[in-house]
Amino acid sequence: MIDSNPDLKVFITLTFNHDVPGLKEANPIFNKFIKRLKRKRPDLKYVAVPEFQKDTDFYGRKKINGGSVHYHILVNFEMASSELEALWKDGFVKINRVRHINHMGLYVSKYVGKNLFDIRYFGMRKVLSSKNLEQPIVITVFKEVKEFITNAIGNIPPLFEKSYRSDWLGVIRYRLYGS
Repeated sequence: MIDSNPDLKVFITLTFNHDVPGLKEANPIFNKFIKRLKRKRPDLKYVAVPEFQKDTDFYGRKKINGGSVHYHILVNFEMASSELEALWKDGFVKINRVRHINHMGLYVSKYVGKNLFDIRYFGMRKVLSSKNLEQPIVITVFKEVKEFITNAIGNIPPLFEKSYRSDWLGVIRYRLYGS
């Protein structure tokens, strides 16, 4: 989805200035922020990944409720950090302009994969996004259509290619093609 939206070029991290240990408490605050942001930027496009901070303090002591929630967001606009902090209202903002990262989707996916089986995510969404994003074309190839796809793509080289093994599906080959 991210690679289908090349205008997502600004990476923002939102942290709380108080302890917010769960997504049930954090997501409504985040959603209010998104509503305020949409009033300023009606064309807002975003992909957000909530993540938990370490569950130990500076001295290595275990925190009672675990680490606090923070959000990594990829957006399609630039804004002064002071203006963004005024909209966030609940803590700190860090803004990074994306310049030298190829395949931003793979970069953001590392945040999705972190602590994937943390019980605090169960029943909650791991990726939040705006509805106005361009959707990727996903082609699942089975043996019957492999030749058809090969002929349709022709000799166009993929921009990126990776293979990995799945316990359920065997070898999976991921290819990203651009236009």
